Amino acid sequence: MTNELRIRIYNVLFGDAILLTIPEVDDAGEEVTVNVLIDVGNALAGTAGRDEVFEPVLKNIRDQLGGAPLDLYIMTHEHMDHVQGLLHGATKLEIEFKARHVWMTASSEGEAYYDRFPKAKQKRLATLAAYNGIAAFLAKSAAPAPVGIQALLDINNPRFSKDCVKYISERGLDGVAPRYVHRTIDITGHHPFRRTKVRLLAPEEDTSVYYGALPPRTLGTMLDTAAPLSPNVRTITPPAGISAGHFFDLVEFRSSGILANLRAIDKAANNSSVAIELDWNGWRLFFPGDAEEKSWEIMDRQNDLKPVHFLKVSHHGSRNGSPLHQLDKLLPEQAPDDRSRFAVVSTREGAYSGVPDTDTLKFVGSRSQLADTRELNEGGWIDVFFSASGDALRSQRGP
Repeated sequence: MTNELRIRIYNVLFGDAILLTIPEVDDAGEEVTVNVLIDVGNALAGTAGRDEVFEPVLKNIRDQLGGAPLDLYIMTHEHMDHVQGLLHGATKLEIEFKARHVWMTASSEGEAYYDRFPKAKQKRLATLAAYNGIAAFLAKSAAPAPVGIQALLDINNPRFSKDCVKYISERGLDGVAPRYVHRTIDITGHHPFRRTKVRLLAPEEDTSVYYGALPPRTLGTMLDTAAPLSPNVRTITPPAGISAGHFFDLVEFRSSGILANLRAIDKAANNSSVAIELDWNGWRLFFPGDAEEKSWEIMDRQNDLKPVHFLKVSHHGSRNGSPLHQLDKLLPEQAPDDRSRFAVVSTREGAYSGVPDTDTLKFVGSRSQLADTRELNEGGWIDVFFSASGDALRSQRGP
């Protein structure tokens, strides 16, 4: 039995897949090893989301489990870059996992959830209508949607994510009934931890707090040479019998909001992320999913943010996923103890414009040892080890 906790972060391109192996005890006080898997997925658009990367990752997770079930699987939120992998493994690779406990973000419960929270339902329906309008408009374009727009469309596509979420909640993981979690839920008896202290810092149960106002115009233009985020209106074909001049005037008018709308939709789902803090033998580890500013603001207001020794950088290193005010609380300039600090960002260029954000990663790197999955082979991983004695942490890469 090892006396080290290990965090293995896989390179799944633009997405998350994290396996925790934790020395623990069972109900009888016997030494056991607990395995926790957080998310498996990647983006669907461009070079940031090739499905081939799932095979080596899922095979390695299976090997690490050695035939045993996961002790806990956590689906942080409903974006494809976090949920796609398990269904892909089951249907394409014949790789399936069992689990003793399953946590899913509260709002992924579906209609039962939205019946309890009609305001969240109203806002959710408004974002779906905006999404459908954008998707329908771009489908009429004579040219493919730009990579940045396509990534946002695919990651937020409710038809894509629905099957993945349904697999996890109903058919996958040996049919274990999920616990739909939020900050104030009682998780007693729904996790494998005895020595490890666990706190849920997010999301709020009523996710209506995460929805911002949708801009009044449904389409938008913003040029970005790395990952274009706007269609070229000259490639959009006017309907038969419609004046080209009048048509393109309308397109230009309606083109001021597409990116803002998609980002508003994207933020609402990101902010519903399960944010979990683990404390093991004095090591504090924080996994915030893809939480953005609103979720961080609420976590901060609840006085929940404490200095950490390990941070999974939120939302693939975006500026809005790691507000500096909250980062400073997690990774203060003067560390409160003499233990090492480590952070990992799972990211790749080409999915979102401006992600990862160079200044954000510089800040994190100035306060901790920072590892970046872009430095790994596709399907590879970085391991971070924490000793029970509190000695300096260590890391290694594989395979």
